[in-house]
Amino acid sequence: MDLKQLKTFLHVAELGSLSRAADRLHIAQPALGRQIRMLEEELGGALFSRHGRGMVLTDTGTLLVERATAILRMVEDTREELTASLGAVSGAVSLGVPPTAGEVIAGRLVERFLRDYPEVTVRIVPAFSGYLMEMLQRGEIDLAVMYLTAATQHIPTEPLIQETLLLVGSARSDLDLDAPVDLATLATVPLVLPGPRHGLRMLLENAARRADIALRVTVEADALQTLKELAARGLAHTVLPLPAIHSELQAGTLRAAPIVRPTLSRTLVLTRSLIRPTSRAVRVFADTLRAETADMVRDGIWQGELLLDGAGAA
Repeated sequence: MDLKQLKTFLHVAELGSLSRAADRLHIAQPALGRQIRMLEEELGGALFSRHGRGMVLTDTGTLLVERATAILRMVEDTREELTASLGAVSGAVSLGVPPTAGEVIAGRLVERFLRDYPEVTVRIVPAFSGYLMEMLQRGEIDLAVMYLTAATQHIPTEPLIQETLLLVGSARSDLDLDAPVDLATLATVPLVLPGPRHGLRMLLENAARRADIALRVTVEADALQTLKELAARGLAHTVLPLPAIHSELQAGTLRAAPIVRPTLSRTLVLTRSLIRPTSRAVRVFADTLRAETADMVRDGIWQGELLLDGAGAA
């Protein structure tokens, strides 16, 4: 087994077809088929179940996908480390982000990082925290910004910020950032919120249950842009952190007010992959993320308490 075989196998696994993989790799299909068979013989088991519509991974094949991905990334990380020893920062960095935070921090973060380290390739992966956790555990991403949950206690985490949540409405609403509203207000207005399995929805439902109120959810939508669009049209209110709506507040298309009695907040943490080694590029990227988070709090774009070492309250 060599690295070339593993790369070839991953292409076939991704496409589910020898012919499509052969076209992509510019290899004759019979030769590609022989490579896969040789790999199966070496490992002593079938990697694919073959049928008329293509090829499906067996349990053995699925395991090899995970291991091969980790091996190839480790080789790449080693190459980056050796390059870094010569003073350069290069290679690739992958960051997972939740939708409500990712849309805001990603652009500023990548612009800041690539300005100083143009030789690094950055990959941003937006996904809910549960999916980000799985990708970290499989070694598919280097870092993730996630909301603190019981699950994150089992992986390396570093607190970033405890962000404040706001009630958000249309430009015609009377909401104001300087005029907080009680949590009980959420029982008096129609709401558009993510579905029941979304972390934000669970936080709101738990807070409502403790306050003995019922949320008036008229629409469910997991996409951040949909939440904002429906709120801007005046069809319902929603609940979001400040960075998710900062540009809309500046443009005057949305209005918002902090939620108090009790204050609603959630903690964001920076997490690392347990499988992938931390390259110099990843370390520098993490440093840049911390600095950008601090700047966004101090610039009033992110509302909440900065939890980084040595940082004060916002």
